Amino acid sequence: MNFRVLLALAAVLVSTAQWSSAQDLPTPGDSAAPAAAPTTTLNPAPAQDATEPGDQSPAPVVPSVIPASPGGGVTFGAPQPANPFTSVARDLKRFFSRDTAAVMGIFGPAASTAYPWDQSGVHESQEHLSKRAFEPGNIAGSFLVQTGAALGTWAIGKASGHQKITAVGSDLFRAQIVSQAVVQAGKMATGRARPDGSDGRAFPSGHTASAFAMASVLDRHFGKRAAIPSYAFATYVALARLSANKHHISDVLVGAGIGIAAGRTVTMGLAGAKFDMGVAPTQGGAAVNFTRR
Repeated sequence: MNFRVLLALAAVLVSTAQWSSAQDLPTPGDSAAPAAAPTTTLNPAPAQDATEPGDQSPAPVVPSVIPASPGGGVTFGAPQPANPFTSVARDLKRFFSRDTAAVMGIFGPAASTAYPWDQSGVHESQEHLSKRAFEPGNIAGSFLVQTGAALGTWAIGKASGHQKITAVGSDLFRAQIVSQAVVQAGKMATGRARPDGSDGRAFPSGHTASAFAMASVLDRHFGKRAAIPSYAFATYVALARLSANKHHISDVLVGAGIGIAAGRTVTMGLAGAKFDMGVAPTQGGAAVNFTRR
């Protein structure tokens, strides 16, 4: 194994992350609505009998059970920010899903393939990766920094009344909690020694999971304009853990998979909300229409 293998590892982390983020498997929130649906009229007014010209009955009144929006209707489909402090149990339950199995079906075999080269990878990373150049990744990828940034984003959104910022901060925080719950369970179950011998908590990499969880959430909210720099940063964190002699290659590969799966779990249905539904009162009933976002 040589330095080219480490560069290949970085390429694999970025490319597989981008590929898995582009796979929108069916989730409970996915919309199966057609691109355009005809307007549907609810509660049509009954046909009036032919009567004398002076006998005119008033049009039936439609109860105002749905608040009207400025555009004459009400729009559904915008994701509401989940409470980051009360959704942990639900998020953990959702983590064990077909979507997670698909993501880990990529990173699990990759880690198994890399396992025979774990020891030589440690030597190569120590020889070719500068500790000084990668030290910021060891700090920025830590759980405390990532969680603090997520809570800060959520707090800014709440204070400013900006729902999108609140939703992003909430999802970032929830992804950190889910990823670290799975990571810490894995560490306790395996007890794998770190390359530097400091403890038996090498597998999987928590820093890598945190960084890729962040990248996955930003990717799902903002698309490619956020995905490319976010996944590049996450890969930098993974290489930083190799440089610090804290992890083997297989540790960071599994950590990356867990992080991506956690990010996808907490944003379940976000990519599927492609239609807005509008409801507006009409003569004798209400009109329902669907509009592609």
